[in-house]
Amino acid sequence: MKDKTRKLIYGIMAVLVSIGAWAFVVYNYDPYTYVKYNDVSLDYVGERALADRGLAVSEAGEEDISVTLEQKRVDVNKISSSDITAELDVSACVAGDNKVSPNVSGPKETAVVTFDAKPVNVQVERTESKFLDIDVIYSGDAPEDAAPIVSYIANDQAEAVCAVSNAGNIKRIAAVLDYNEVGNKTKSYTAKLVALDKEGNEVPHSVIYPEEVSLDAASGKIKTVNLAVTVKNDSDEQYERKYVVPEKVTIVGPEDEVSKIEIVNAEEIDVNYYYEDSEIPIECDLPEGVQIAGNKELVLKLSVKKKASKTNSEDQE
Repeated sequence: MKDKTRKLIYGIMAVLVSIGAWAFVVYNYDPYTYVKYNDVSLDYVGERALADRGLAVSEAGEEDISVTLEQKRVDVNKISSSDITAELDVSACVAGDNKVSPNVSGPKETAVVTFDAKPVNVQVERTESKFLDIDVIYSGDAPEDAAPIVSYIANDQAEAVCAVSNAGNIKRIAAVLDYNEVGNKTKSYTAKLVALDKEGNEVPHSVIYPEEVSLDAASGKIKTVNLAVTVKNDSDEQYERKYVVPEKVTIVGPEDEVSKIEIVNAEEIDVNYYYEDSEIPIECDLPEGVQIAGNKELVLKLSVKKKASKTNSEDQE
């Protein structure tokens, strides 16, 4: 029995020694290996220089590529596709079809062995510009009722430049803040500007002027409540006046203040002295620190129609 146990122990020790010897040889005498990474994102660079020439990327054939790296075996589990840089420089492209090869580099102490050698097909068009107000929004997983309270912003508007065929997709320009970095006290931030579609997704290959904006903001709560607008509209023998006002308004401010508000009252508007179609600003009565979300201007839309005179009516009869 003792001999069998001794043999078993010796066998296990032999296996462990063999594994150790193999590991020593592999990691010291043959420490490198080849690893292929799929879905390495292409980073388009030079688009601002392209826009300065009145051109923009309208469509690109690839958004990611495969890359094979030579690297140390010990780093196999430490490196991912996101650690590899693949840049596609479009600054020298011309209107029409272009073939552009990416520049690829891996992390320190690695070497690029191969990558998708096929040049990327890049379509380029003339540009179109859109000037839009800047919205300030959160990135990441912010609660639905969370919104930044903006007390200062260096630019009210920005210019979005993109290919003519993509211009219709741009609905908003937004300054993006990290929800986790914005606290209850107002601080200064520098936020990147992005172009967004109606679903809130970034429109690719869009260039924004300026590229970023300075602003002061604090964390707040957003809420949609009823809006009460009193309108003075007396009868008039010569003019008929009809109007439309918003029934709801979205406000943003400190959570303790916003939570208490269920209705927002506006100052009375007298439309009796308007003789043509107009948009009249609505002035809201809001507590200190609370504002209309996005600093959007609320308006009463007024339509004015001159009544037919009795004399003209009688003549027609």
